[in-house]
Amino acid sequence: MEESGEVFRSFSWTLPHGHCLAGYFNSNKEAEWYSDRLLHNLKIDGTKDHVFFQRNNEKFKAELEGAEVPLSQLHYRGAGSEDPHKAGHTVETRALLEMLRQACAKIALSGIQRGRVSCNFVSDVDSSPIALSLDFFEDGSTRSLADLENLHKGASKGWDKLSQHAWCGRKLSTTLQQTNLWDIYLFLIWSKHNPSSKIWEQFSVHLYPKVVFLAGYLLEAYVDELANLPLAPLPLLKTKHGNSRRVPKVNKIILLQRVKAQKRHRGEVMQTHTDLTPPQIALVRAEANLEVAEYVKLLTTAFADTQHVQVSWDASTYDVETLVAIAYDYKKNVSGYLPIQNISPVQTAELHETVRTLAVQGRITRVESYNTMRSFSHALNSIGLPLAAFAKPPDLLLGPLRAEEERVLMNGTYFIYNTTTQSIQRQVPTAWSLAKQPLLISVSDQGPLNCPGLDHLQFKLRGFVLPLYDQSHRTWNDLKSAMRSVKLFRILLQFSILYNMNYGPGGTKAWMAKKQQYAEEFRAKQTADGKIFLSYMPYICHEMGLSEPTTAEEREALFGTITSLQTLQQHGPLVKLMRWFSYFQSHQFYAGEHFWTKMLIGEGGPPQQGIQPEAVLTPDILAGNLDDREELRQLKLKMGSWRLAPLLVTPWTWWKNAQQLKLPHEIAGDIAKRAGTKLWAEEIHAVIGNGFFDGPQKLYPARFLSNEEEGQCISLHFRRRVQSSASYYLRPPFRYAGALLAESRETTLRQMHADWAAVLKAEKAMAGGAGMEPLKEMHWRLNSVNRLIHLIRDMAEVASTTAERRAYNNQVVELLTFVSTHLADTVIVENTHQMAKDALRDARHFQKSRTGKQVACIRCSAIPSRGVPCLKVSDDQKATASAGKSSSFDKLTHPNTHALKKEFQRLMETKTKQHTWPSTTQQMEWQQVVATEWFLCYMQDGDKFAAGPNSAWLSVLAGAAGEVVACQRAGEIMLILAVGSYGFAAWDLELAAGVRTAAGMSAFRPYRHNAIRFHHITELEDWVSVPVKPGLSGPHGPLHLEQTSEAMSLPLARIHAGLNLTCKQCQDLLALFKVNFRKNQSRASLHGLILDLFLETEHEKEEARRKMAACLLPQEEEHAEDSDMEELLEQLEDLENQGDPEIQKEKEKIKQRRTGRIAVPRAAGPDEGEQVPKRKAKAKAPPKQRKKGLLEPKMKAHLGHGFTG
Repeated sequence: MEESGEVFRSFSWTLPHGHCLAGYFNSNKEAEWYSDRLLHNLKIDGTKDHVFFQRNNEKFKAELEGAEVPLSQLHYRGAGSEDPHKAGHTVETRALLEMLRQACAKIALSGIQRGRVSCNFVSDVDSSPIALSLDFFEDGSTRSLADLENLHKGASKGWDKLSQHAWCGRKLSTTLQQTNLWDIYLFLIWSKHNPSSKIWEQFSVHLYPKVVFLAGYLLEAYVDELANLPLAPLPLLKTKHGNSRRVPKVNKIILLQRVKAQKRHRGEVMQTHTDLTPPQIALVRAEANLEVAEYVKLLTTAFADTQHVQVSWDASTYDVETLVAIAYDYKKNVSGYLPIQNISPVQTAELHETVRTLAVQGRITRVESYNTMRSFSHALNSIGLPLAAFAKPPDLLLGPLRAEEERVLMNGTYFIYNTTTQSIQRQVPTAWSLAKQPLLISVSDQGPLNCPGLDHLQFKLRGFVLPLYDQSHRTWNDLKSAMRSVKLFRILLQFSILYNMNYGPGGTKAWMAKKQQYAEEFRAKQTADGKIFLSYMPYICHEMGLSEPTTAEEREALFGTITSLQTLQQHGPLVKLMRWFSYFQSHQFYAGEHFWTKMLIGEGGPPQQGIQPEAVLTPDILAGNLDDREELRQLKLKMGSWRLAPLLVTPWTWWKNAQQLKLPHEIAGDIAKRAGTKLWAEEIHAVIGNGFFDGPQKLYPARFLSNEEEGQCISLHFRRRVQSSASYYLRPPFRYAGALLAESRETTLRQMHADWAAVLKAEKAMAGGAGMEPLKEMHWRLNSVNRLIHLIRDMAEVASTTAERRAYNNQVVELLTFVSTHLADTVIVENTHQMAKDALRDARHFQKSRTGKQVACIRCSAIPSRGVPCLKVSDDQKATASAGKSSSFDKLTHPNTHALKKEFQRLMETKTKQHTWPSTTQQMEWQQVVATEWFLCYMQDGDKFAAGPNSAWLSVLAGAAGEVVACQRAGEIMLILAVGSYGFAAWDLELAAGVRTAAGMSAFRPYRHNAIRFHHITELEDWVSVPVKPGLSGPHGPLHLEQTSEAMSLPLARIHAGLNLTCKQCQDLLALFKVNFRKNQSRASLHGLILDLFLETEHEKEEARRKMAACLLPQEEEHAEDSDMEELLEQLEDLENQGDPEIQKEKEKIKQRRTGRIAVPRAAGPDEGEQVPKRKAKAKAPPKQRKKGLLEPKMKAHLGHGFTG
């Protein structure tokens, strides 16, 4: 049996007389025999094992020395031994033979004769040396003692005597002319117990050790073969008082194997296997406690010397909010679950005095974020790395220089010189070592609970923590946003009902058998030339990508595949909570079989048949008063999922599938190949190719662009995916991950050094008062891990020797390897949540034990399914584990016992001018990328930009994603993908050859190759906006962009689209055109000045104000982000999710947000100030009772996430 790389080989040997000996092979591949069974067979049952060994210790020592058997073959595991009572007392084979010599007559050893072995010995007979060789034949016999009478007459006479008279019920069965090993062994033992014959002293004492060695060798070889047999249980032994002796390890392992498939109620099932173990042993009573205790030991050992660790973590609601974290050591390539954390309310007693005072005064915020970080730190504390361990040493100087500081190089070492105090200090202390410096990579969702704490940790406290936010989750949000904008999310809801049918109704999977029955009946009753099949055949062939059959034989061959459909043989994936791509997995499983399924369960209806309005549609549905979710819910109530599902598959819905429309990549690509090159946009390239070329020709009906709304899916999807992909791959440190590849290492390291030199130069200038606005948005430069990587790279440039330079560069590569080698996303944690909740679903009580939740996590297959090596408690370890107290593990799950220091608690203080730090959002990450691209472009050749480093702010006038702009000086035209504060990403366009619009204007289409670039607008005269609309070059495409009117200037284009600039941007634009304004002037009045500058008539200005007011309306897309997957799951047949407290909690949050009033400011006139709507006064509520020592909830509308009591 093999588990976790270890092999436990057990054997049992049942003798003809019914005696059973058993044992196992240890790690040295030596057989160890259980002493309790040995004593039982020797009828020594009245004494406990350890007492028997203690009383006979000296005697055993003398006897083993006489047989030349080392004392180490006797394994006494009593008090004071290294592993007391772990495996019980055992003996090895030669010691076993010595202990059995008095009872050998009761044991038949004939079953182990095999092979041919020689044994040489020297015997003094009559004071003369004799050399005798015992040569054994293959049957175990030997003729070497035929001349024994001439060598030792006493021995010869003793042999004859033992042949005639039994000793202990046993006689010799062979003669000296041809005997065997076991008769020789019996004879030697007989002589040992007959000292008066002198045979032992003169003859046997010299031969006995050799025979014991030989017999031990053969016996061990025999049991080695027995150990290859399947594990067999051993009989349970009783003491003389009827109590159970130690349960054999093999019985425990067999018990664990029997209940391996039992996910729930394992303890009750174990108690029924009384043939293996008594029901009261620890393994049966508290298997979970044993497993968790052993797992914590494995975790502590595996991460004992780990300093650089990656952790994927996420919280979810079980009975209470529970944090689950997975630690990964990239050097050892091992992962494991940290102890789960029951997130409990923060108590006032835990807080520092100053923070407690603010809490009592109600002047704190971000409490839930602090609570989350405290739990995260406590989980890390189990491997000796709490968040405090990642603090930056005070003598390691990594931060940006202040105005009075200078960085100087002396003797190949960087120093920081303070011009005010005249002090100088090494930038890197002499005793500092990268190998001993703890570093943390945090992989989590970009949520409101973890982001503030992580931002405070990395930017304010400057800890060695690099937060990476889940790219897979962001991909799903990008796709969902695009689908909502073009009404595709409804299609996803509909098809999810179809995809989960194999598990319905109510999770019984009965509909799977029903579908199989329908297929058999359809195959028997219908024919390939029948009306039903012929009506579906065009759609089936189109979906499968096949040509329609033209002969009867081809139609029959296609018809015959109906009973072998994949969806009839397997249940397939299940669309389930937070499995973000489960819908696409299900679609891939059903690909080519949608219309097959409709034909089977559609009760003979035509392929075009959809939902009949007169039958089921209510007035609300017909009037369009319901959203997609509510409409689908009412349809299910009217028709049921079985009847509804086939009606949702029509020729006008199946081709709109989101997976075919969009081509998302799982975020598991090679970062080193993508980062810093155009390969980061490979997904965008695929989407453009699919949207402009492949999609229209293969997926859409002819002239599908009759509805202009269809074109919106392109712009929205481009913007979100470009921002997300660029933020992930183009921000340091991933920006320089090309150093991991040998072919690009030197180039990347040189570029890395040049870029950082520009950053240090700009930081010095900004400290001196120079205006460097783009630098302020480059928050990545404030992260200590990033600054450490660049510092070591700088040290390589000033190294005095080649070997030293190579060593520093290797450290840079090591750090880049560390930050790039991780579990990539929190999908693995989300899968853990789902599997663990499934395992705990049948618990008798809503309250779940901490041990139960931990066991459910470590037993799930989330990590193994990813192919990542993970810690696992083997059956061998559980079988030998000693019972512990559950309270020892519970302490590891109580974050209240882990109070963070004052500097961490200051996270809950309100931000001020002195107490502030940057905040990380998805939009801010994108702004960092754009600012970095512009900054490096400017620093590389600043002479080209006479207006200075802040001039690229004009890029905000480029327009929205999906619009087209042209640079007249360069003669380039491009499609905008995403816009930032200092630039925009765009795809180069080319003229569509031979295509002209009805008005005689040009048409454009994207280049087929990867043509994405960043652009920065510093002069408005060079840039114009080109109005376009989507069009088709033919009935089925490809898609192109038709120019609809003359190009216009960027400011005028923004006014026509709805001006939405900030006060600072308005002021900069007016200053550019030398228009006077007041510094404290309102945004509305600044907009009015801009309208006066570019528009002439009052009608144009009024129309522009109307569009401006529309731009200020809240985006529906923001509310769509809240629900994640719950809106989908509410429509599914997966009853396992009903009543899930996490879903109920999320629904309540969504309800509160959507029912809350949102004040929409109206557009002010040219002479009006901003109109701020008055807030309705709230009635005072009576004071609430709260528990002593717990902080009561504050006004979440103002404080965000407050305390939870």
